[in-house]
Amino acid sequence: MVNENETMNGRLVDLGVISGHDWPGKVSAKNATLDIPVVVDELNSYYVYTQPQAKTRCIDGRHDPQFDESNLGPQVPGGAPGAALAYRLGVDKDDLTRGTFYNDAEVMIDAYLRMDLAPGGHRDDSADGEVVGCGAIDGMDAIIDNMTDPHLVEDHKRLVKALLGDEFDRDNYLRVLGAGLVLRSRSRGYFAGRGEILDLLEKKAPNSVSVLEGRHQEALVIVNFVPNTTLSSNRFADAHKGTQAFGYDLWRSKQLAARLFPLPSQSTDRNRFVMARVMITIATLMTLTDGTQRFLVRLPE
Repeated sequence: MVNENETMNGRLVDLGVISGHDWPGKVSAKNATLDIPVVVDELNSYYVYTQPQAKTRCIDGRHDPQFDESNLGPQVPGGAPGAALAYRLGVDKDDLTRGTFYNDAEVMIDAYLRMDLAPGGHRDDSADGEVVGCGAIDGMDAIIDNMTDPHLVEDHKRLVKALLGDEFDRDNYLRVLGAGLVLRSRSRGYFAGRGEILDLLEKKAPNSVSVLEGRHQEALVIVNFVPNTTLSSNRFADAHKGTQAFGYDLWRSKQLAARLFPLPSQSTDRNRFVMARVMITIATLMTLTDGTQRFLVRLPE
């Protein structure tokens, strides 16, 4: 439901190239020819209102042949299943030496359905076997590795602080990082069976899984704080000769945290969940890209 006092437009902030370091991912913007001032000036025109029952999307900028601009859900890394990892690292009180991502994802998908939030995820047109075609799911072990890599951690913390601002809490950051180190020690067992996650999602929520086409050509990372809006990624790519953008609707992570932990006594869990979601997002970008993308933030006016 859109609040009549909300505005579609946002204030764009250009933070420059996302990193001056070489990240381990392969997606590069070195040959991109975007006119950044023009993109910033026009970017609001590529945002639309989300629809409450539209399936959750991943941050992926590739082409979705079933894309319906009038019925878009928000973008978050890994779609709905990706939130399970944030819960495990930031909030879960269970022993980190137990459990699997498959089970955690099933619990999170059930939570989405229980709260009348539409889960979603994606494959791609080259997915095969254990590889589902979603980098945020296929690469989860590498995401944990990169988030806890001593050579990347300062760059990682810099970007998490840039996004969370005054909401950045050093103790929560270190807590999630420590949980990541524990999970890293048993990542093979924890992430076993992740290739079946989307089959489970399709069973529980029919028509919730998209199949994206083509190769990654993302030259931008856009983090969106404007509630109930999302990037029309197909239209953006079509207008820029196939150049794509990673889109992360950070407002949705805060919204989901408020739904999962609604009580005043649960404020710490809300903050830790958002912290973990943002940390995982940055680590996902480290895993997918070489750090040459332009980094834009879209704030409420």
